Amino acid sequence: MWNEIVAFYEGYVGTGMLAALFLAAEVYLFVTEKNKTTRIILLYVPVLLLVLFFSPLFAKIVFAFTGDEIYWRILWLVPVVPVLAYAACKIIISINGKKKIVAGVVMALVLMVSGRLVYKNPGFIKAENAYHIPQAVVNLCDAIRGEEHVMAAFPVEHLYYVRQYTESINMAYGREMLRSDWGAKNRLYDLLLLPVLEVEEIVGELRSRQCEYVIFSEEKELNGAFENYDFEFFYETDGYVVYRDALYGR
Repeated sequence: MWNEIVAFYEGYVGTGMLAALFLAAEVYLFVTEKNKTTRIILLYVPVLLLVLFFSPLFAKIVFAFTGDEIYWRILWLVPVVPVLAYAACKIIISINGKKKIVAGVVMALVLMVSGRLVYKNPGFIKAENAYHIPQAVVNLCDAIRGEEHVMAAFPVEHLYYVRQYTESINMAYGREMLRSDWGAKNRLYDLLLLPVLEVEEIVGELRSRQCEYVIFSEEKELNGAFENYDFEFFYETDGYVVYRDALYGR
């Protein structure tokens, strides 16, 4: 349990420089801060949160109710930025004359070099549109959504984005399929993951769910033809193909 807690903390603090600055700020406030309310909010509460976080007994209780995946989010409650900002301002105020400017610049530079440039993270890419989601998702959603809600089966790579863009599309399956620990099962999802799509089986699953649209990569091979089951080619964009059930609603 202890090793898991430490691993969560190490993954959260990054380079560790901000954590060191936070610790230094807490020590400074412990010595200099006289306001009782401020001490409670910026000193005692953060320390209490950290004590709880590093407590194996507390972790065991939290794990029992929520699992271990989100335990690190307790660290979000620690007011690192307010503590650093307050301590920095308090130090600058205590300095006389032009040395205030020098102290402010030095503190700003220390903060600038205390972490990694977030945009170097491979998880960040240049946004394709104002919605910050793949343009293919926008194009597909705009093509199939109408005045009423429709249901569609999207490729796995789009599952995180459809609901961010519109609520007018119901999904045959969602992000639960990407979480193995949730134990979700969906035969349609499994069929659409295959490199060769078994059209007859897919059509059966679509109609059992009253799913009007199916979307897949144009690189997929088809064992059968959707047209043979009264599905019609509807749309194509960005390497994706959309078929619509022509019998839907009849």
